[in-house]
Amino acid sequence: MENRFLRLALLLAIIVTLLSYWNHGWVSYLKDFVVFIHEAGHAIATLISGGSVQMIELNGDEAGQTVASPTSGKSPFIFVVSAGYLGSCLVGGFLISRGFKGSLVRPTLLLLGGAVLLLTLKYTSSGGLAQRTGLLWGIFLLISSFLPFGWDRLITVFLGTSVSLYSLYDLLDFTENVQNTDAGILAYWATGTSPGGTVPKSVLFLGYLIALLWSFFSVSIIFFSLKRAVAPRPVPDETPGFDEGPVVGLDNPFPGEVTPEVLEWFLSRGLDLNGKPLPPEFMDIERIDG
Repeated sequence: MENRFLRLALLLAIIVTLLSYWNHGWVSYLKDFVVFIHEAGHAIATLISGGSVQMIELNGDEAGQTVASPTSGKSPFIFVVSAGYLGSCLVGGFLISRGFKGSLVRPTLLLLGGAVLLLTLKYTSSGGLAQRTGLLWGIFLLISSFLPFGWDRLITVFLGTSVSLYSLYDLLDFTENVQNTDAGILAYWATGTSPGGTVPKSVLFLGYLIALLWSFFSVSIIFFSLKRAVAPRPVPDETPGFDEGPVVGLDNPFPGEVTPEVLEWFLSRGLDLNGKPLPPEFMDIERIDG
C-alpha cells in the first residue's frame, strides 16, 4: 500500500461498497459494531474519569445506551457524554492510519479486540445483542491480528473506513430530535432541566450548538486521518559513496576558495576547515583510502 493512488482507490472502493449495500443484512453487523464502539467510548471515558459502569446495551435499531455513574463534577460528565461520537471517530481514524502505514497493526487489533471482549464480558447482559456483537467482533479482531500476507492491514483499513463512515452518518441524528441524542443529554444537564414534556428552547439551542461542535471535531479527526493516510511518503535522498553524514566544517567552510594543498594540509592533521578535529569514523576512512 505504498502507492498513493492505490490507497485512494482502496478507500473509494470500500466506501462505494458500503454505500451500495448500506441496507443489506451483512452491513447491519458492521453498524452494530460501530454502535458498540460508540457505547464503549462512554464506558471507557467513565472508567478513566473514576466513575462506574453498570451496563452496555444495544437496541437493534442502530441505537444503544450505556448505564454509568460518572464522578461528580462538570468536567467528567462532559468528557463521558462527548466520548461517544468523538471516540468512534478517533477509533476509525486511528485504524485507517495504522492500516495504511503498516506499523503496529497486530498490537492495534489485539488491543482493540481485547478491549471489546473485556467490556463485553463485564458489562453486557447474557444473551443480549450487545454481548453477541462484542463476542463476535472481539474474537474476529483477535484472529485478524495473526492473518498473513497483509490481510491484517486490509481488515484494519476496512474496519477503520467503516467506523469512520458510519460515525459521520451518525451525525445526521442531530438533524432530527437533537434532544434525544447525546448532545441533548448534555444540553439538559447544562441548563438544569429535566427531559419530558415540551422541550425548552434553551435545550434546543444549546443542543444544536453542541452538535455543531462535535460534528466539527468529528469531521476534522477523520479528515486529517485520511489526509495522513493517503499522503505520499517522502523519499530520502541517496548520496553515492560516503553517507555517514556531513563532515563537520566541510559543509560550511570559511569563505574563499580552498586549494587542494590547503585542504590536504588540514586533512593530514586531522582537522576540518574550521580547525576542529574530524570525526573518528572519517579518519578511519582516510587511513583506509591512504
